[in-house]
Amino acid sequence: MIKTIFLSFLLVFSFNTFDLKAADSGPPPQVIQKTNPTYAEAKALVKSKKFDKAVVMLEELLKDKKNANNPDILNDYAFSLRNLKQFDKAEKFYLAALKIDPKHIGANEYLGELYLQTKRPEQAKKILEILKNCNCEEYKELKEQVEKYK
Repeated sequence: MIKTIFLSFLLVFSFNTFDLKAADSGPPPQVIQKTNPTYAEAKALVKSKKFDKAVVMLEELLKDKKNANNPDILNDYAFSLRNLKQFDKAEKFYLAALKIDPKHIGANEYLGELYLQTKRPEQAKKILEILKNCNCEEYKELKEQVEKYK
């Protein structure tokens, strides 16, 4: 009986938290540092807006099969490319991240921002629809940008 209750609780908890990925998604920095120190270093470059250096490091990481299917690494790579105004390439990698994890909140938000930057507000609105039930800051931020878009 207790085992059933525990498993039910665990199942409900996992479903309720599954979709709650922030734009800065993925494991905490301490875990990244222990499991993938190179990614931790690249992530620090992204946070400090050293996008050119981050791109070089993230490209190297993506050559490794274990990283090539990591939506967080793909998202950080695309984010860095977008900030370097490499929109076509950034879009490709946002879409790759979303192919792996269609509910990745960060990749969805940033792809929506890219659509606005590249004058595709209708596509940004579609992304907004994907995010509308996430109850997250990313939805609010993208919604505000879509509403301001002219």
